[in-house]
Amino acid sequence: EWPAMKLYAFCGYMFLYIPIGVIALFSFNAGRHASQLQGFSTQWYSKALANPFVMDALETSLIVAFTSALCVSVFGTMAALALQGIKGPVRTAFDMLIYIAVMIPGIVIGIATLIGLVTVFDQLNPIIAAVWPGGPEPPKLRMGMGSLIAAHTMFLMALVVIMVRARLVGMDRALPEASSDLYATPFGPFRQVTLPLIFPAIRAGF
Repeated sequence: EWPAMKLYAFCGYMFLYIPIGVIALFSFNAGRHASQLQGFSTQWYSKALANPFVMDALETSLIVAFTSALCVSVFGTMAALALQGIKGPVRTAFDMLIYIAVMIPGIVIGIATLIGLVTVFDQLNPIIAAVWPGGPEPPKLRMGMGSLIAAHTMFLMALVVIMVRARLVGMDRALPEASSDLYATPFGPFRQVTLPLIFPAIRAGF
């Protein structure tokens, strides 16, 4: 069974990564067409780095990626720790929402999030304008960097919750209880016992 599983895993990884490797290879193509390799060249990277629109997009991508990864790691860990203390139908409902977020394609979640944010902003902006005191113009909720980071955080947080919870399931619950029995502060067992044990999952989610 194991050789068959190894072959299956190898084929799966090849199916995923060979197209990426081909794209990376042809990015050094000296020709203008991707259908044939005409020599080695870095001219396309030079042109991309000299394009202000590409550099602006790269800067935005890096800001969104780092900020959303940081938010996902913090909020996902907090959610995983909170779900460990919930039982019954409430736990089942949260589990269903988490796994649905993982199973649904990202493009579907992206479109749904865009529609949802636009609808919410259209409803809240008149309310903010109505209650805003006189003077400067009231602020308006609009799509931008903040909404982009929030959308990425909501989508990716489910993955971190799953990874951290898997780590928590394998953790010996007697360890934090023993720390509490030794008169540790409420934050002490988390900082000295729980956090070091779940940190690999948090790092993987980041």
